[in-house]
Amino acid sequence: MSIKKELHIKNPKEVYKELSNFLYKYADSPAGSYLFIVEGTVKKPIMAIRYPGKKVRKREVKKITKSSCLWANMLDFEVVVYENGKELGSKDFTFSKIAEDYDKNKKGNKEFWSCLEELFKTDEVKRSIPKLPGIDSELFLLAVKWIWIQEDLNYRLNWEETCSPVKYRLESKKGNSVSGGAGRKRFYAFLRLLDWFDFKTVCKIITPR
Repeated sequence: MSIKKELHIKNPKEVYKELSNFLYKYADSPAGSYLFIVEGTVKKPIMAIRYPGKKVRKREVKKITKSSCLWANMLDFEVVVYENGKELGSKDFTFSKIAEDYDKNKKGNKEFWSCLEELFKTDEVKRSIPKLPGIDSELFLLAVKWIWIQEDLNYRLNWEETCSPVKYRLESKKGNSVSGGAGRKRFYAFLRLLDWFDFKTVCKIITPR
């Protein structure tokens, strides 16, 4: 059972810094032992992150010095979505299912795309969110928001860019460096391409993780 706590980002422009300065204190805990509510409250959760993620691990360093990097993927977490206060399974909000919902129920709606564009650039949606079929529009955007943040932390940003108090490396299972990836841009591009191509074609262009 994960320990539930609230974690609210004070400044969306500093989301990576706030997360890195908060999460590192729990990195040495068993995988998934904390559930931080990032949208809503403990009593009425909407979105949470389960930490540490499965990719978080200590690195094997033969000789430790002040410049040693002792962690790999230190900010990895699992995005947890709630519906009416009930936690949904991880299979309900996969990359593919979100993209499929956009393809079937939301593409072509200019207002909704404007919301996605604003979210992509600022990690916020201040404009009015249109009600559309399929996954609730606001829940869709909040889920995408945290998946995009997760993608950036896992594939794009190094420890200096997140202002982490602890050094870490972005690594694959084999220990190879994966820094400098596309992060959220990959997911954003996938959704944008759906406006011009069918789902199967876009999958051939950009393979879902």
